[in-house]
Amino acid sequence: MTSEFIPKKQRALVFQGGGSLGAYEAGVFQAVYEKLTEKDKPLFDIVAGTSIGAINAAILVSYVVENKTWKGSAERLNEFWDYVCAESYADATPGFSSWWDYWSKIDDTLASGEAARRYYSSKEFELYGVSKVFSPLPPLMDSKFLDPQNTWFRYDSKPLKRSLEKFARFPIATSFDENQRQPRLLLVSVDVQEGMTVVFDSYVKEDGQRKSEYGEYGSESGMMTNGKKNQYEHVIRYNEGITSDHVIASASVPINFSYTTILVENNQRKNSHRSKITIQQNNSNNNSNNSNETRYFWDGGLLSNTPLREVLEEHRNYWFKVKKYGTVGSMKQVPDLEVYVVDIHPTKQTNVPWDHDGVLNRNNDITFHDRTVYDKKVAVLVGDYINLTNELIKAAKDNGIPNNIIDELLKRGAKSKHRTGKNRTYQDLLEGRFNIDKIVRLERTNDYNTISNKTFDFSVGTVNHLREQGYTETINDQNVQRD
Repeated sequence: MTSEFIPKKQRALVFQGGGSLGAYEAGVFQAVYEKLTEKDKPLFDIVAGTSIGAINAAILVSYVVENKTWKGSAERLNEFWDYVCAESYADATPGFSSWWDYWSKIDDTLASGEAARRYYSSKEFELYGVSKVFSPLPPLMDSKFLDPQNTWFRYDSKPLKRSLEKFARFPIATSFDENQRQPRLLLVSVDVQEGMTVVFDSYVKEDGQRKSEYGEYGSESGMMTNGKKNQYEHVIRYNEGITSDHVIASASVPINFSYTTILVENNQRKNSHRSKITIQQNNSNNNSNNSNETRYFWDGGLLSNTPLREVLEEHRNYWFKVKKYGTVGSMKQVPDLEVYVVDIHPTKQTNVPWDHDGVLNRNNDITFHDRTVYDKKVAVLVGDYINLTNELIKAAKDNGIPNNIIDELLKRGAKSKHRTGKNRTYQDLLEGRFNIDKIVRLERTNDYNTISNKTFDFSVGTVNHLREQGYTETINDQNVQRD
């Protein structure tokens, strides 16, 4: 009987959200595939995403599951972007860009031809939609304040869902074992009423079920749910795998798109005062204390446009809670993690904008840029402390300190608490931990022609430019290389 396969390190890919800027991620992925592909080794063990990053992630993982190989995955993602982009009037109008370039040479305050092409392409799509991504809905007039300037212009995301389902096969359920190292899909959305992130996961939890649990952890005195106390307040079950609804929930941009509705199981405790929109008794594997409620979800980019924190937490949860790796004294340790983050909203920009569109553009990038640098610093620092502690424990044992004294010390209470509200022990702080081997950030750079409404620009010219830019910048990045 062979021992269980234990990887020393796993590799994760994290996609940001940003509308049409997701085309840049397709170019990055093609270059990463070419530079990292190795025989008999999965390209990525985890693919995570928010919003358009969730769309890209789902297409890649679905392809690998369906074809049992990463070969051809970059082509599949590029096929999706070829399919959803559209020719704008600015693309199709002969001499459009050259006319603007001519006048901008005379008046340098005017936009370049390429910037004007992008600007008016995005204006067109904002007004008329993109046939395979979103379509305009009838405007909602203001019936609350009777203000015509408060008219609500909205879009239907059903075309995006249909396009997604054309390139990804749902549901997506994956698993890990030595012979079937399927990539794990992690997608982030936001529960509108709770105001917190919700992670959809293609791997199973401790009980062997695929589900997302969130909200208050705990129960009222004497309350029992499925024979257990201390349940999360909300549970979304999808044992067959992640569906297209979960992906669209991650990409439901506030105001522009409607909420995505998902049926959520509630472990009733403090919910009696809440307004239930749709409640019905759950008819599958639950007792009378539980009910189902329709809840509303928005784009994950609101709270976690770069879902690195969720990747780190879910990586630990799977290996420590499901696989039971990383207990103190065990030889089975949680695999270290190597992470590739694709940033499509640049953190830095050399020039300070002074025109209205330029100011809006910089504001958008800063709003949605990668904020996980501090998360990485904290994770690395905690890892250093844990490594030091383990070395001190080893030194104590090597120098004759009895095990019972060390065990007693590890069982002492710490000041920090679990999400359950229960105090941790020092042993809890050490268990299930892992090191971040490295984080490679692949950041798109704004060029001279960038515009504020760039996430709406699904024009053929812009999508092709973004893919080429992502490919070129990644191919030339020396941080992307084989181990």
